[in-house]
Amino acid sequence: MDDPGKGHRTMQKSWLKRWWFAVAVAAAVGCGIGCSAASSAKDAMGPIPLSYFGLHLHRADRGTAWPNVPFGSWRLWDAGVTWAYLEPKKAYWDFSRLDRYVAMASIANVDIVLPLGASPQWASARPYEPSAYQPGWAAEPAQIEDWIRYVQVIGNRYRGRIRHYEIWNEPSDKAHFSGDIDAIVRLTCEAKRVLHQIDPTIAVVSAASAGGGKHIEYLDRYLAAGANKCVDIVAHHFYVFRQGPEAMVPFIRQVRQVMEKNGVGDKPLWNTETGWWLANGDGTPDHPMVAKGGWKKLEWSQESGDVLERALMLARAEGVERFYWYGWDNQYGLGMIEPTSGKPKPIVDRWRSVVQELQGATGLRCSQRGREWTCSYTRRDGRLQQRTWLMP
Repeated sequence: MDDPGKGHRTMQKSWLKRWWFAVAVAAAVGCGIGCSAASSAKDAMGPIPLSYFGLHLHRADRGTAWPNVPFGSWRLWDAGVTWAYLEPKKAYWDFSRLDRYVAMASIANVDIVLPLGASPQWASARPYEPSAYQPGWAAEPAQIEDWIRYVQVIGNRYRGRIRHYEIWNEPSDKAHFSGDIDAIVRLTCEAKRVLHQIDPTIAVVSAASAGGGKHIEYLDRYLAAGANKCVDIVAHHFYVFRQGPEAMVPFIRQVRQVMEKNGVGDKPLWNTETGWWLANGDGTPDHPMVAKGGWKKLEWSQESGDVLERALMLARAEGVERFYWYGWDNQYGLGMIEPTSGKPKPIVDRWRSVVQELQGATGLRCSQRGREWTCSYTRRDGRLQQRTWLMP
């Protein structure tokens, strides 16, 4: 997640007064009204798997109860298991927390994607450089051999248990990665080489850029510089924190165009991080990052649930194969549970019902006609469903 910056605008009206959300059972097969404007999803994606519904859990071993909702994927960012935590001193490893996470995921049958990155200060090319976290963490390692050894150790230790490794986090933001394109491409390609030597079935997920106005341009340069030959899955962060989820659609389509341009149009596309500001109900003050950062605050239970459902449908209709919601226990305004009490916010019940509704669904298509959006799909029980809503 990157800092969304400035420009906060207070909402003047509640969402419920500005838009209408309706659910209807369609009477005929097809996209319905506006089918000619249907999305560009691949026809062969098949039924929506549980793995599509991903979460971020930050403290699953330190106070956060395991979510009592269905989900199939877990991204371990902001979870205390990046390189700087695992090897705080050269050749001194601490796997205790990651071991616990991997055991939890195995018990719950949840797939892990582990981001590789955050150079420990001892390995950093610029050890005193400020970053979004600790000094030096945003820089590439000074010696590529340290990176190779890190990837080898992790890959061997978790062989057969972690199948997806993502390269860094939001390298388009200098606070997360301060190296140049050549540096992140080299890290990507070395990770691919090492991990595929350990286990050819391991999938390398590309460095996911986000925000700042040039994130799609960054992806283009990253792939063109050689990463297109070293990734198995393309990732992006489709944050639209000032708008509703409909604003993701043009971004997703632009990313797909970049993928086609760079010869990876046939690779899976994952949204490894997206979320919205969910109002706290336990009295916890709003964090400055969201309160002053231009985030759209979802005040009402109905509003937050509708945004969730629309986001998941629209992304899937555009061919996104995984969607990781940020995050379950985030304490800075994006959490699905209350920061102090840990009690679920209203969005949690909606998550449960949306997953139950969409898992196994086929033929999901979405279209737009003016302010009206329509998504249609066939449920796993064979019934055709349609969702229609009006944008503000």
